[in-house]
Amino acid sequence: MSFNLIETTIADVHAAYKSGELTCRQLVQMYLDPIDAYVKSGPSINAIISVNGDALKEADRLDAAFKSSGFVGPLHGIPIIMKDQGDAAGMPTTLGSVLFKDYYPDRDAFVVAKLKNAGAIVLAKATLGELGGGGTHGSLFGSTKNPYDLERTAGGSSGGSGASVSANFCTVAVGQEGFASIRRPSTWNSVAGMRPTAGLVSRQGVFAGWPSPTGSLGPMARNVTDLAKLLECMVG
Repeated sequence: MSFNLIETTIADVHAAYKSGELTCRQLVQMYLDPIDAYVKSGPSINAIISVNGDALKEADRLDAAFKSSGFVGPLHGIPIIMKDQGDAAGMPTTLGSVLFKDYYPDRDAFVVAKLKNAGAIVLAKATLGELGGGGTHGSLFGSTKNPYDLERTAGGSSGGSGASVSANFCTVAVGQEGFASIRRPSTWNSVAGMRPTAGLVSRQGVFAGWPSPTGSLGPMARNVTDLAKLLECMVG
């Protein structure tokens, strides 16, 4: 297969799906392989807390839907990594803390549900500043490294999301900001990111009380085009 995963965009992925060069299952596996190789071993970027065990099953469902009726939505078959501050049913929401390592919510956060309805696959949950504040360090996982320089921090508190986009562990990612928690790691990991205006994106199913009661989930991507596409599917 000739598809190049490195620095790929939503448009690149969708073009490959349409041409038959790529399937959703193949893409998900292409992301799972480097996560396995580089998160805890190799350079040990340490940007992921948990991986969705049903990601390949969801990819198969979307491949079948594409064959029968085309794309299910604007993010069809796009693997996304969520900051582990928003709920995704079937996966733990840990806030990076040993206190919540076994907490499994029974439903998706509003934004996660919207992204799934748009066709996205929640591939994994990313590291963060413990309880959502500060640099990307937590009692559950340790510290996240910057993919560009393993001696440097990924920033925080959405450093896991920023590092995941930068290291090509996903097509796009979701962070959460109450102060500078999206913009700082986006800058330090050389990706695009923004904090939405308060109220633009729902906080239902998201721990968003620190360091500000107006914190909200926001998009992180390789370019502004993908940032806009992701935000459009999150708004509500």
